[in-house]
Amino acid sequence: MNLVIYAFAFVIFACVGSFIGVCYDRIPRGEQIFAGRSHCDTCGKTLSPWELIPIVSYVLLWGKCRKCRKHIPFTSTAIELTTAVLATGALIAHGLTVQGVAFSIVTCVLIEIALLDYKTMEISDIASIIIAVIGLGLMIYNGTYVPSLTGTVCVSVPFLVLALLKMMGMGDVKLMAAVGLLLGIKGVLLAAFFGIIIGSFAAAIMKIKNLRGWKSEIAFGPYLCIGSYISMLFGEKLIALYLSLF
Repeated sequence: MNLVIYAFAFVIFACVGSFIGVCYDRIPRGEQIFAGRSHCDTCGKTLSPWELIPIVSYVLLWGKCRKCRKHIPFTSTAIELTTAVLATGALIAHGLTVQGVAFSIVTCVLIEIALLDYKTMEISDIASIIIAVIGLGLMIYNGTYVPSLTGTVCVSVPFLVLALLKMMGMGDVKLMAAVGLLLGIKGVLLAAFFGIIIGSFAAAIMKIKNLRGWKSEIAFGPYLCIGSYISMLFGEKLIALYLSLF
């Protein structure tokens, strides 16, 4: 029975990924998300419903437009597949529980934040608010008032200082405040740790490959999102492993 539910969840999250792909494509260009039908970027052909089935349509069409036969960018399908895999993974990791459902939804929001921040260098306040609301609900449901409220400020306050010094964006501050409410003090510290490590490593690679200079701005949100996802799925086990070393 659980397998059927997880399969159904995979399909739902693939559809959510399709919407995230639309946001990733249209928002940076200043286009309306809900206005206008999807179309081929090469020939302008309006896509029919069966050409818009997440993941499946791309496979059936062999990655080509049915009219002009030009290759369709794999980006949207990659977003659909990634969202479906990661969100379903969060649900499987925590089971069919309130926390499992909450974390799978948050995963979708984190993917949206990561993609758009990478492309626009901005994090939507609405996305952070959604995470905060889910975190507030879990805090009340689990009764974790002290860890959650402490987690809200323990990373976001230092980040706020960095933001005031123009070393970080305010979007990162709001994101980590929301993640702190969701994961508590231990979870958000772990999320920030992995985010900083992965972000620093990525920045170093960009410098080595001469993609960006050391003083160039980079989107930090995607790495914080990766850290948050790692903490959501493996936080308790990683913390227990670390403490077992002492």
